[in-house]
This record gives sequence, C-alpha cells and structure tokens, in this order.
Amino acid sequence: MSLPHLLLVDDSEAVLAFETAVLSGHYELTRATNGLEALEKMRRERPQAVLLDLSMPNLGGAEVLLRMRADANLAGIPVLVVTSELAREDELRRAGAQGFLGKPLRAEGLLAEVGRILDAATDRARQGSLSVLFLSVGGLELGVPLLAVERVLLQPATSYLPGGPAYLRQMFIYQGEPLGLLDLAARLGLEHGVPFVDRKLVIFDRTVVPFALQVDQIEDPEDLEPADVRLPSQLGLENQGALGELLAAVVRTAKGTRAVIDPRALVSRRALRELPALVRSIALRPLPEASQKALAALPGEQP
Repeated sequence: MSLPHLLLVDDSEAVLAFETAVLSGHYELTRATNGLEALEKMRRERPQAVLLDLSMPNLGGAEVLLRMRADANLAGIPVLVVTSELAREDELRRAGAQGFLGKPLRAEGLLAEVGRILDAATDRARQGSLSVLFLSVGGLELGVPLLAVERVLLQPATSYLPGGPAYLRQMFIYQGEPLGLLDLAARLGLEHGVPFVDRKLVIFDRTVVPFALQVDQIEDPEDLEPADVRLPSQLGLENQGALGELLAAVVRTAKGTRAVIDPRALVSRRALRELPALVRSIALRPLPEASQKALAALPGEQP
C-alpha cells in the first residue's frame, strides 16, 4: 500500500529540510518553494494534504488557500498552515485551513497535526459531508455543490448571442472557445444587485452544463458536516417534479436554511421554466410540513 502523499510548501530550505526529516518514512513527500509552483503541483499530483507557509515570493499562502477553495479540483485537499504569523490563525481557519501550526516546529507536534487532518479528511469523506459554493443574485441566495464548479471568473466582456431566450443571449470566449452566459437574475425576473462589471460567472463541467452562470456575488466555499445536510430523499422531495430535479440538498448554515441546486438541471427547459418558483419556495417560503419535520433534526436555529 502506498504512503499518503503530502505537498510541503515553504520558501525556507531549512523548514523544508526539517519537515522532510520528520515526515519521510511516514508519507510520500513533494516540495514547492512558492505559491505558484505549489498550485501547479497540486493540480498535477493531487496530494492528500498540503503543508502551507504564508510568506512566500510570487504568491503568498493566504492567496494559495483562496485559490484552492475556489477550484473544484483542489477544494477538498486539507491544508495545514505552518507559519510564524500566529495572529492569523482565526483568519486562515475561516478561509478553509483545517490545521494551524506555529514556527518553530516541533517534530511530535508536526506528526500529530498531520495525522489529525488526514484522519478528519477521511472521516468527512466516509460520512458524506458536502462542500458548497453559495451564490447570490437579486437578493436571493442559493448554493451549488463545489465539486461541480470548474472555475469562478470576474465578469468578462461579452458578445451578442443570436437566438435563444432573453436570459441566454450573451457569450464570451473561454479557453479559446465561445461559451454562452445564463443570466440567472433575468431568468428569475429579478433585478441585479450589482453593476454588470462587478458580476461573477460560475463555470461548471462544460460537458454537462454548456454555459456559464452569471450571478451578483460569490461567497467563500463552506464545508458542511452531514448533520447540517438533508438530501431530497430525506425530505420526501425527490419525486416532486422540478423541485426534485433541481434540488441537490437543503442545508443549515450560519445564515439559516438554504437550498443547494444541482447545476445539471439547468440544461432542462422544464427545470428552467420552473426555476423561479422553486428558488422562491426554498428561499422565501417554508418547506412542506413533512420536510419541516425532517429539518427539525438539524442542529442550531430551527426552521
């Protein structure tokens, strides 16, 4: 059986040498000395965890962490921040770091913390936790599964796309190919909350969702534990027409109960036709009584 693979990221050769001496024999190790190199190696080698310094040339660790959490292919990799900037622990944990160790390092503490975050990652995968990217448009908030998201972009310049409904008449060039833009506010009959140039685009797997989704704002991704997630089957909603087709989950967050939609359903004409009523029913009105009872088991504020 192969050893778990770690990526060690630090611009200090002394720190990398210490981490290597402590962890070799327990883990397979790859090293990077700056943030850009680290991201490239993550995408190529997919380590089980990353040990990440903050102060580095080219791209600092905090920005690396933000880019990881916005990348569906990297978002699930646990990160252990290793730094002398001890005052930033709360900030980095809010940004998605699973662990935090201050320098100078101690061998026993390093081994224990690496083991802890790997065990926690295994538990999350086994229990079916859900990573969600939350969006807002025209005052409504909803989520999409983070693993379905390929990339988030700032609003680019667009060109007119002839034909099609009014909410799908713009396109832009992405990776050398034209990509249509679904204006979610227009589809829902809402007014955008921000000017055109400040909007965001969400790109999914283009073999499944062949257009980008235009929204007003993107929140930081959230990792939700199984206790905070209810699937349509648990709510008795899986056979409820477009509701069952579009709904991926109902989740409890610090902002309350929120809908997570399955972006694959956005290519369905029927689902798009019924999406406005669906989004409003989840975001603005209570769920059916049977579903309310299922949600009552969620911790925190009751629906």
